[in-house]
Amino acid sequence: MKPRRDAQNPAANGAAPRDDPDAAAGRPSGTGYTEPTVVRRPGRTTAVQPARREDERTRLAGAVPTDTAGSEEIDPVTGWLVIVSGPGVGRDLRVGVGRNDLGRDRDNRIALRYGDTKISRRAHLWVNYDPLNRAFSVAPGSGANLAYLNEAAIEERRPLPDRATISLGDTKLLFVAFCGDGFGWSDA
Repeated sequence: MKPRRDAQNPAANGAAPRDDPDAAAGRPSGTGYTEPTVVRRPGRTTAVQPARREDERTRLAGAVPTDTAGSEEIDPVTGWLVIVSGPGVGRDLRVGVGRNDLGRDRDNRIALRYGDTKISRRAHLWVNYDPLNRAFSVAPGSGANLAYLNEAAIEERRPLPDRATISLGDTKLLFVAFCGDGFGWSDA
């Protein structure tokens, strides 16, 4: 009898490399996903979940523990962007620790979903907070349209001072720093 070929799983037919379990399962390589191990014994089948590796989740530098055990962390606010003109006027957006991408897509850390189609979907601009030096900066993103800091085009990383204006598309934002020389979350 000829062995049956599995059309749904090419890995079962030897089409994928044996040393890459992600590729063998039809997933992108390097995703870190592991299937439960299935143990088959006469009369019963048991699924055993793999142990989670401690390094599996990236920890955010400067994050603050929410409980005394330190098992859960929050992304503390470091500043705000307030929309002062354009679609969404009057709304405020939180700036977190580290790198904050701004764009129309909901996957941006700071999503400007108020209808300004001149703002790129992904990473039109980056607003960064460095907790070690307690400093803010802006950097251009991957968008085709420029962003402006105090009316000057942002073409490279630049310091972001408190009360500066950022313009992108038809939207103008005022930056308000919370962290800085007088306060940082490491003081709390």
